[in-house]
Amino acid sequence: MNVSTRILLVDDEPRFCDSLAEILSLSGYLVTSAQSGEEAVELLTKDVFDLLLLDVELPDMLGYQIMDHLKGENSGAATIMLTGNATVTTAIEALKKGAYDYLKKPVDHDLLFKTIGKALTHSRLEQALRVSEERSKTMAEASWEGIVIHDNGQLLDANKQFFDMFGYQENELLGEQILDNILPAVSLPEVRLRIKNKTFGSHETIGLKKNGEQFPILTSSRHMEYRGKKVRVCAIRDITERVKAEQEKIELQKQVAITNKMETLGLMAGSVAHDLNNILSGIVTLPELLLMQMGENHEHRKIITLIQEAGQEAASVVSDLITVTRGATAQKRVWDANILVRNYVATTKEKGLDSQLKDIDIMLDCECRVSNIYCSAVHINKILMNLIGNAAEAINGKGMVAVSTKNISLDHPFLGYELIAAGDYVVISIRDDGPGIEEKSLKKIFEPFYSKKVMGRSGTGLGLAIVWNTVHDHDGFIDVQSDGGGTTFNLYFPITDKAVEEEADSPFIEQYRGCGENILVVDDQEKQQKIARTLLDSLGYKTDTVSSGEEAVNYIKMKEVDLIVLDMIMDAGINGRQTYEEILKINPKQRALIASGFAENDEVQKTILLGASQFVKKPYSLAQMGQAVKQALSQT
Repeated sequence: MNVSTRILLVDDEPRFCDSLAEILSLSGYLVTSAQSGEEAVELLTKDVFDLLLLDVELPDMLGYQIMDHLKGENSGAATIMLTGNATVTTAIEALKKGAYDYLKKPVDHDLLFKTIGKALTHSRLEQALRVSEERSKTMAEASWEGIVIHDNGQLLDANKQFFDMFGYQENELLGEQILDNILPAVSLPEVRLRIKNKTFGSHETIGLKKNGEQFPILTSSRHMEYRGKKVRVCAIRDITERVKAEQEKIELQKQVAITNKMETLGLMAGSVAHDLNNILSGIVTLPELLLMQMGENHEHRKIITLIQEAGQEAASVVSDLITVTRGATAQKRVWDANILVRNYVATTKEKGLDSQLKDIDIMLDCECRVSNIYCSAVHINKILMNLIGNAAEAINGKGMVAVSTKNISLDHPFLGYELIAAGDYVVISIRDDGPGIEEKSLKKIFEPFYSKKVMGRSGTGLGLAIVWNTVHDHDGFIDVQSDGGGTTFNLYFPITDKAVEEEADSPFIEQYRGCGENILVVDDQEKQQKIARTLLDSLGYKTDTVSSGEEAVNYIKMKEVDLIVLDMIMDAGINGRQTYEEILKINPKQRALIASGFAENDEVQKTILLGASQFVKKPYSLAQMGQAVKQALSQT
């Protein structure tokens, strides 16, 4: 989807510039590089760019001064500043000039791609807002006016536009009292008071056509001499299109505000997720090992099981927090959307997974042969769980929830709950016959922690935030329609031409056990080292641990291991990817897998390209780690 996105990268460090340009190009962006401000300004006069990545300090000018040359088609280009620690103040000056954000060097590639995505989305919204404002101005200037001359409401004369505007023939109104004919009851008192008090100038009100249709009008009136007497002349303009355009502009402004607020709240939630997952590893993994060693009748088995279940529930909440940050590790593949929807609904009906659904009829209407989508089945199921559960709770008794799928092709963008881009989609719809959502709440429902439920009893307040972020993490869109007859959520997922992949069967627990292979765990958290060592030893491996990438490199110089388990984010020294690069210089065939408490980011992808087998997210279960280790050791 990045193929048409053009980036101008401006930096005077050739190696950094070339490296970053290559990374962006591999992700599908069209990159043009410049190494001075003068060269960048010249490029801006010749070509059009969607995004500028500007070094703050260039040899011939400050980076943000280049922004002064954004004109014409480049005027809406998003800008991100690249800065060293010593020039943050200058970067902030760039933000005041309209730059979207700044990133410190060396640039974290995962953060860079996320910031680029947000900057482009923000830019598109602002451009749509500008178009709306220009349209509003154009429509206001282009509207034709009806001219009326009247004496205390008695029509003396009027132009053709006036009669056409209200749908009358001249002989129907000339000489008559016209106010009751062209104004509804709600407008009459104020207009009559303005005439009585001889109030002039512009005034917005509601007009009434002959056929009963009401529409917004702008009137502008003054006194004039007409056939020997002072009368009132009034210009009347139909402002229907202007009002409509203004309403669209307000909706776009709300979308910009909602997007910014959700990103801020998401960052707040994500700042603690990595540490929480590290802490939860012991609560989730160690009870599993204890239960394996206990007999079925052990006196503490129930207590240990409760601890394990509590840890799993806590890990699920942290997973929700990570989803809100748009940093979740979503294992995506090609799926038939109908299969996902049918399987979830069938499972819900057959097993009665939620007591709230016992009085709810779930109706299924899947269009035949819908297109495939590239998605995470786990996250699609979570969307369905949240939306169907919310619908059931809103109905609060007997009712109906309809789940449907269909193909849809949009030739042009349209403004629903948000601005939905043109394209081909599979739309998954969840409709209920509940009381609907109040208008004042409708625009807030996707905000994290905004909930009409009782917090702690019926939810965390993250359910719809998870829906919002999951859909957008799949490059999709959401439209919501609600009234007194119920609520409908329409989820737009881009289609793919690729075929559905076959899913491999999961192996049994005994297939995870090792035969004394040597494994080195690299993690800066002592507790994580102990957890990994205990788990791997229980599976029959010989495990050793180190606390940093540098220690791991020195260890490999002295001793060979069959597999390295790498943490990616370490507080001091080199990270997981850099550690693996150094180890490969010692042993080019060294096998490794990655373990992390946060997201599968750009550094993870680079490490996998180097030869690491896969990524395992903390907290991991015995089965998850066992299967990953077995697969890594089987690599040649």
